[in-house]
Amino acid sequence: MKLSTLVTSGILGASLIAGTALTALPASAGVLACSGSACDGLDPQGNCSGDARTVDSLTLGQAILELRYSRACRATWARISNAPWVVNDTFASFARVVRNSDGRTYSCTVPRDGTSCYTRMVNDANVTSYAYGEWDSGARVYSGRTGSYL
Repeated sequence: MKLSTLVTSGILGASLIAGTALTALPASAGVLACSGSACDGLDPQGNCSGDARTVDSLTLGQAILELRYSRACRATWARISNAPWVVNDTFASFARVVRNSDGRTYSCTVPRDGTSCYTRMVNDANVTSYAYGEWDSGARVYSGRTGSYL
């Protein structure tokens, strides 16, 4: 019998109110291929990763779940890392990004020979989103979600 652990994280958007501002990088730091709703469903690598930062994260056992954000693109995506396949796993670990306003969701699954994956992007302009993920350690299933990012 496997045990389950649920992990949650606080709302990170409040850090902006507290005075922690995101700073934009020069355009040369990365390619800007979309903005806002034009980013829905696009791959963040090569589109919006130049100014990307982790705005919230948590650990799921040894795995790390992150909510990533690009200020220039006004888009978010989820990434799970350090999540290898374990012999007794009953499912592949995954990450999901969810936009709160309409439930738009993109997911990724960690491949058997890998340890990480990242999702497609969702528009985060004037709405909020969060990351959800699960990692199966073989003995325990860890699941959790980040706070919503404003």
